[in-house]
Amino acid sequence: MTEGKPFVLMIKFSVPMLFANVLQMLYTLADSAIIGRMLGVNAFAAVGATVSLYWFVFGPILGITQGFGVIFAQQFGAKDSRGLSRAFTTAALLSAVISVAMTIGGLILCRPALLMLKTPPELMDGAVLYLSFLLGGMPIIFAYNLLGTMLRALGDSRTPLAATVVGTVLNIALDFALVIPFGIGGVAAATLLAQLAAAIYCAYHLRRVKEARPARRNLSAASAKSLLRIGLPLGLRNTVIEIGCLTVQVYVNSYGAIFVAGFSAAVRMYSLLMIAGGAMEASCATFVAQNFGARRLDRVKRGVATGLKIMLVSSAVISASALLFGRELLSLLIAGEPEQITAVLDVGQRQLSALALGLPVLYLLFFYRAALQGIGNSFIPMLSGFVELIARFLSVTLLTPVLGVWGVYLADPSSWVAAAALLITAYYIEYRRILNLEHRKERT
Repeated sequence: MTEGKPFVLMIKFSVPMLFANVLQMLYTLADSAIIGRMLGVNAFAAVGATVSLYWFVFGPILGITQGFGVIFAQQFGAKDSRGLSRAFTTAALLSAVISVAMTIGGLILCRPALLMLKTPPELMDGAVLYLSFLLGGMPIIFAYNLLGTMLRALGDSRTPLAATVVGTVLNIALDFALVIPFGIGGVAAATLLAQLAAAIYCAYHLRRVKEARPARRNLSAASAKSLLRIGLPLGLRNTVIEIGCLTVQVYVNSYGAIFVAGFSAAVRMYSLLMIAGGAMEASCATFVAQNFGARRLDRVKRGVATGLKIMLVSSAVISASALLFGRELLSLLIAGEPEQITAVLDVGQRQLSALALGLPVLYLLFFYRAALQGIGNSFIPMLSGFVELIARFLSVTLLTPVLGVWGVYLADPSSWVAAAALLITAYYIEYRRILNLEHRKERT
């Protein structure tokens, strides 16, 4: 990405990511629809009650691997083959250790955490079963995300797309095969088996990259320090964000199973809103990191300006689509008694509308967070997580007594506004600081 027009490069990179995100969304929605239509509203709500807690564990994995990807991309852009080999090998070891520790801790704390979140009693057993399966498979999930990050850092977004195709097809097929005999546990097992297949596919294609071949001689304390310097703050950022989501989940659970089901349906459909933003976030982070590693600050500036336009246009289109067709999409996820379904859809539509209206701000958050990570600043993105936490907490604690459930509906959009304001301001300050340092170096 260090040569050529930024618009062409970013679109070319993000299109496979976009399709990958669509496919991931499809199998997430397929899980939900199969559970909701074949096992009923209570099973759907039980799985929905685990979402915040699952992301509390998975969010740090995503942040850590994103941070590792920044280091990979910077070294690839700088053409540092030896450093890249050390980073890959060291990241693999760190990922194995962290994922095993998270699995053990998650399984021990699963039921107590769901109790702490005031999960309705009728949903508890299903929620524990579903979450335990996923937590037990954290090493698989970590491996899949790390391998995909490695490929994207090298500018290859097509192989992760193909891996997602493999995973999606297998996931949906296994859902139908396992849901009747094993219920909620079968759907969770299908997800893990599909991700294992996708991880194996990515590993098979990485075998051709000599820098990606693990070797004991490539283990490096310096690489570990560099990887953790970027990865841990981003993992912490996601942890803090999810603490805010857990706070919201407590309030959601307090309104009962119907509200949990409607809220969960909106959150599932929320992945539909994020497809373009997630693709462009990865594209921006890789573009900025590679050009920053090559010390091409002029291209960093051009890429950010180009990517910003793409983000704003895509968010406007997706937001309008969600507002127009949200209820129809939500109705695909569940089946049951007409009165029950109407109540669930009323909750889901209000939540989805609030998320759709805040979407342009969310896309700005994604974009500037990625740009900051690309230039090696992980502190401000981490700080933005605390800002989101505070905003969500204030929304549910201060607005709910006044506005009722709208305090819950507005929790996410209000957090996006606060965090985006911080990230946008910080990016331009940081870019100007780096540019001034480069000019001083040139003069001396």
